[in-house]
Amino acid sequence: MEVIYSSQFQNFNGPPAALAIGSFDGIHLGHQQIIKKANALAREKKLVSGLLSFEPHPRQVLQPDRDLGVIISQEQKIEILERMNIDYFFCQEFTREFARQNFADFVESVLCSRLNTSHIVVGEDFSFGRGGSGDVRDLKSLGKKYGFGVTVHSAVKNGGEKISSTRIRKLISRGKVEKVQNLLGRFYEIKGRVVHGQGRGKSLGFPTANLCLETDYVMPKNGVYAGFVRYQNRRFAGAANFGENPTFTSKDYSIEIYILDLNDNIYNEEISFSPVKYIRPEKKFDSKAELVERIKQDILYTRKVLC
Repeated sequence: MEVIYSSQFQNFNGPPAALAIGSFDGIHLGHQQIIKKANALAREKKLVSGLLSFEPHPRQVLQPDRDLGVIISQEQKIEILERMNIDYFFCQEFTREFARQNFADFVESVLCSRLNTSHIVVGEDFSFGRGGSGDVRDLKSLGKKYGFGVTVHSAVKNGGEKISSTRIRKLISRGKVEKVQNLLGRFYEIKGRVVHGQGRGKSLGFPTANLCLETDYVMPKNGVYAGFVRYQNRRFAGAANFGENPTFTSKDYSIEIYILDLNDNIYNEEISFSPVKYIRPEKKFDSKAELVERIKQDILYTRKVLC
């Protein structure tokens, strides 16, 4: 898959494309159907397949005070799209100036003039242009004018409710991570590098990996979670604490993961953690001995949940 950023759009000289368009935060099961449709149309019409997305997420630019974070990083998005056999990933830088652009100008100057779009696939709630003033009807009308086809994909539902990035972000932020897998088609996964912490876990007999995240992920509510750690293409069980460790005096937010059955020195290494099950809220323990006993219980429960 070739990745092309908006600063390079004017130099693009590729063949006609079937293009999926959207923010695609999470690339959940609904998004995947749109992408698969673009791939199928590309094969049917002898086009290349492409996806046009936006970075940063429009919500982070237009509503930063209401932003919970993103479900996947740009790096993760590229990895997933490569597995889905997309030919081109077009990444449009999203700025306030770009957001003020008229939807018809966007279609003419970007989709038609630069990206050689032959067919477009979007979700039924797709909107674009200044203030979201353009919708699928406008897109179809412009398709007739400029000669590209438009396919509108209906929403994919789970439990009678539409699968959406907003729904997934809310579930994660409320700690209901066990419900997310059926919407994403995989576990929610945060990635980062292991950095030095306060050494508290090691002093208790449970050395932890302190995770410095690679992007502004949506965070699960504070507490302890059972989940999977991915390190160098190996998977381990792990118990992670998200929060401020109220037993100690430090009030700094941290993500501390005790990785079961891994004794390697992994400082400065990249790992990922997928919270699978919320175990308990954070608690201020009266003594280190009480905390150690609770950690032992958390580890036993983690093994039970994941194995």
